[in-house]
Order: sequence, then structure tokens, then C-alpha cells
Amino acid sequence: MDARNDMLRLLQSRKQGYSLEQPFYTDPDYFKLDMELIWHRDWLFIGHDCELPKPGSYITVQIGDYPVVLVRDQKGRINAFHNSCRHRGSRVCNTDKGTAAKLVCPYHQWTYELDGRLLFARQMAEGFDKSQFGLKPVACESVGGYIFICLAKEPADFAPMRAMIEPYLLPHRLSEAKVAFESTIVEKGNWKLVWENNRECYHCAGNHPELCKTFPEAPTVTGVQGADSDPEMLAHWAKCEAAGLPSRFRIDPAGQYRATRAPLLRDAVSYTMSGKRA
Repeated sequence: MDARNDMLRLLQSRKQGYSLEQPFYTDPDYFKLDMELIWHRDWLFIGHDCELPKPGSYITVQIGDYPVVLVRDQKGRINAFHNSCRHRGSRVCNTDKGTAAKLVCPYHQWTYELDGRLLFARQMAEGFDKSQFGLKPVACESVGGYIFICLAKEPADFAPMRAMIEPYLLPHRLSEAKVAFESTIVEKGNWKLVWENNRECYHCAGNHPELCKTFPEAPTVTGVQGADSDPEMLAHWAKCEAAGLPSRFRIDPAGQYRATRAPLLRDAVSYTMSGKRA
């Protein structure tokens, strides 16, 4: 039996309320299907507008087998491209982030404009058409200061997601923010374990005491069910929406994305980076 049919069989027979079967976390063929069917097809959050503050600012990311570069062009638009030179496939941008007037391949110095157009390729044969050899684009959207990309040849329509989440994000003016601190965490486990850990706070009281000082542990705060009957959530939503801030829990019919505004605990205190009370 091939991995795709085996995966489908296990999903259809999965017992509600229990973890997935072991192959979903350990089988390399299952992981290849994860990459093909999810990571290489869905919209993925990559970074923030503020990480690309001026023309020529770029960041790079690796998604499975695909290196991608995101760069702000001279018109202020954020573009995404396969980070692979059209000549010999060398990686064009080799650092995590940086600034460049033009994108220059370090191998043979093919030079690209910030919008992906090929500007210079030395010693090409007569009749070589530069317009046919720009960097390969990757679908890219920015919403409320958040940047998303999609590797699929025909990405899913981003407009419904924008319509839902943009009103929640825009009041925070995140595109005008600055990154104060960065850290890198390498998770030694299948990506689904990381995601499952992220979507439940059953472990928070024993493992994240700092978070629990400010954020409710109740499943109704971040869960799909129960928020509409939680008195504290309802009161919080009413207060926020009275101030003009969309807040109620909303979810895409297919479950692909959701939005809500969650409260801090009543005795939570906000601090500045200096440690002083805001």
C-alpha cells in the first residue's frame, strides 16, 4: 500500500480525541506528503513588513527543498522569489537578511532588479532575451503588517483571509513596528508535534508560568468551541467592539484560519523594554 492511501486510511479511522497514529510523526514518506500537500500548497506566514524597512531590504527562508527571498523594491512593494539564479541555480542571497541595491548572484554575477527582472548577464549569446530570465516569482501577500507566501503554481484565493483578519490587525499598526529581539529555536521533532503543542495550553501552568501570569489558561480563549458561552470572553469582546475593534471569534468554513481578540488577565501589568511599568 502506498503512503498516500495508507495516510488516508488512518485519517478516516482515527478515533476522535486521540493523537494521530505514529507514522504521522515518524514515517519519512508521510513527511514528504506533508510537504507536498500542505507546506508547498498553503499560504505560510513568513515575517513582518517592518523587517523590510526600505528598498533593497531582504530576508530569506527555506521551505522544504525551496529557498525563497523576500525583498522590498523601489516602489515599496514586497516581492518574493525563488532564491535561485536562472543561470546555474546558485543561491542568489546567502544570508538570512540584508540590504542590497540589486540582487547579484555570487557565482556568475547575473544581476537582478529588486522586482526580479534580469538586468545583466555577461557574455551571453547573440539574441539572448533578458526579459525571459527574471527570478521566478512566489505568490506574496502582506496584510496588517504580516507577510504570507505560497509556493503553489495556483495559490488559493487570499482575499477571504485578508477580509477576515485585516480588521483585527490594522488597529495595531504593526507595519510601523520594529523588531526588538530575535531568537532561533530548533525543534527536534516532527512539525505536527510543534503545532499540537502550540494549539493547547494544557501544559502551560507547569511549563510557562510567565505566560500564565498574563494570558488565560482556559481552553475557551483559543479553542474552536466554547468561546461564545464564556462570560469573560463575551464581556471582553463587547468592551473591545464598543471601542471599534473587531473581536469576536471567527473561523473560515474550511477551518484554514481564524481570528479573535483574547483578554489579558485582570491583574496583568504591561512593561516597557526597560522594565518600567508602561
